[in-house]
Amino acid sequence: MRKVYKNIFGEVISKSKAVKLNEYHLYYYEEGSDFLKEIEFINEDSVYNINYYLSEDEDEAQVAAYLGEKSDFFDIEKKETTDSFMISTNKLYSLSVDELPLISKTVFKADDPENFICSQVIDNETHEPLLERTIKCWYTHDENGEKYAAIECSYQEDGKLELAVDKTSDPEHEENWSHYDYDTFPDLQAKISTDISYYRTAALLPKEAYQS
Repeated sequence: MRKVYKNIFGEVISKSKAVKLNEYHLYYYEEGSDFLKEIEFINEDSVYNINYYLSEDEDEAQVAAYLGEKSDFFDIEKKETTDSFMISTNKLYSLSVDELPLISKTVFKADDPENFICSQVIDNETHEPLLERTIKCWYTHDENGEKYAAIECSYQEDGKLELAVDKTSDPEHEENWSHYDYDTFPDLQAKISTDISYYRTAALLPKEAYQS
């Protein structure tokens, strides 16, 4: 592994400078590549958090045991990609509280890895989604060309839309936002030129993700 030391602002520093700081971050990259495997968050010589990026060929249980020897608090992230979407599964461990992790799945469009379209919490025993803890966002650009979450959606236990908050008419002023639910969703769709049916339920992926 290739090690890179950074300060808390993300600036690359030398090891000798890092160890003199109260807090720094240690990045591990696979040899000969820029593939990031692990980030250790270090405060006063103690690792207080770790982010780990899991490869397909790795044994997750072994990785969790390895990380647990270094810190009680760590996050294992695994990414899956399709032609159109990227799905990030995160397992957040806090061993001093519970041996089971908090599991979440986050979906991004492949051409926009910065803005999630769906975030879903997964039951760590049944591994089924907790639909009432799902959040979805639909994006557009404001008058200055900046992309923003123009519609934010939350859901009921049965996966039906509970509330869609539409900010498109006036993104800066909450009092002018519109609100829709499962039954009035067609009124929202009528305002949007693209198909936003994905946002009417808590389904993790849009239907086109399942089409070959």
